[in-house]
Amino acid sequence: MFKSKIFRAGALLAFFTIIGKLIGLYRDRILAGQFGASSELDVYYAAFRIPDLIFNLFILGATSSAIVPIFLEYYHKEISTAWRAAQNFLNVMAAGILAVSVVVMIFAEPLAGLIGPGFTSSQAHVLAMLIRIMLISSIIFAVSTILGSILQALQRFLVYSLASIFYNLGIIVGAIWFVPLFESWGYLGIYGLGFGVVLGALLHLLIQLPVAWRAGFRFTLLFDIYDGAFRRMISLMLPRTLALGAYNIGLVVITSIASLLGSGSITILNLATNLQFVPISIVGISLATAVFPQLSTHAAKNELLEFKKKLNHALWLTLVFTGLLAVAIFIFRNIIVDAIFKVGQFKDADRALTASVVGIFMFSAVSQSLMHVVTRAYYSFQNTKTPFWVSVFAIALNVALSYILGLKFDMGVRGIAVATAIAYNIHFILLLIIFNTKYRLY
Repeated sequence: MFKSKIFRAGALLAFFTIIGKLIGLYRDRILAGQFGASSELDVYYAAFRIPDLIFNLFILGATSSAIVPIFLEYYHKEISTAWRAAQNFLNVMAAGILAVSVVVMIFAEPLAGLIGPGFTSSQAHVLAMLIRIMLISSIIFAVSTILGSILQALQRFLVYSLASIFYNLGIIVGAIWFVPLFESWGYLGIYGLGFGVVLGALLHLLIQLPVAWRAGFRFTLLFDIYDGAFRRMISLMLPRTLALGAYNIGLVVITSIASLLGSGSITILNLATNLQFVPISIVGISLATAVFPQLSTHAAKNELLEFKKKLNHALWLTLVFTGLLAVAIFIFRNIIVDAIFKVGQFKDADRALTASVVGIFMFSAVSQSLMHVVTRAYYSFQNTKTPFWVSVFAIALNVALSYILGLKFDMGVRGIAVATAIAYNIHFILLLIIFNTKYRLY
């Protein structure tokens, strides 16, 4: 088990994910210390929702489902054709996200009112300004993430892993230096955080660009929406894109619900979510990323026995290691939260509530990790429709339960956490049952 290629690649990704998560937690510590569980930080986290929605619709759906299997299919036949497909896709999608971002920048004010119905008019204005700033980072991320998916396909995992670390470093620079700088200029310090996100996105790109260049990528003026490879990628990514769109719309709705639960609710929910993703990212996403190119290759060559072995191996590793981490985090959740957030403006009651939410999230950490692996198995067969419909159902369930438990049953952010845990567990169970029924491989 420990000598397998999947384990070694997953271990490399997990190691740098740990480094990245530690830096990310340090980032959260700085933000919590500076701003506390405040409406100001609520606005900052809410500002990510629209840029993330646009980015996921145009880019993440393709990079998580379409680029790797199709790029590898062409790469095994003719390398130049594969690079041409990747270059064309990047140009078209970057242009698309730029055009949509300009439109959203114009209408940021009314969108801010939809995201934060519980915000005051002045807070909504700040939210609109932050959305405009964050959109700059989404445009940069469009290029960087496509390059990262190509490096992932080529199993260049080292620089792919380092990119997220540099992204968090950019945000830390924003918190430590940009915030006081903007305040000294007479602006709100929170705008400095926004430009820290832009810096992080730029660093995310710059760390990957030299390796992608050496691997064969070139920026060209190629722009062909009728290209066969591009059309195949669009066709394959569409269900995943719709699923991500539904997911982000669900997040917008849940953020709106959280904005009605009192000052600091969005902040606590986001900080707890970041802690939740420590075991999921370290194990689930790392192993899913490591095994995806291999599953795609076996599926393309119809090597079903090898596919089954790799999939079962990845699922077993994910179950064991995520389970151990989730149990440890649940047991020591109060100690962990105090160690990270017992600083500055973050109050005792806010830490206690954050620890409670983290504990609830741990009941779905294993399912979320396994879900990433099973979803990649679907994508390896170029099946993005089934995960889409399952995802839509789970998102609708999450939103409905968040409203019922969070608002109607007056459980607050704990209610949203319970709703999220239930939805993710059902999501994974449905994915696994349908996959086993459809492919008979697991």
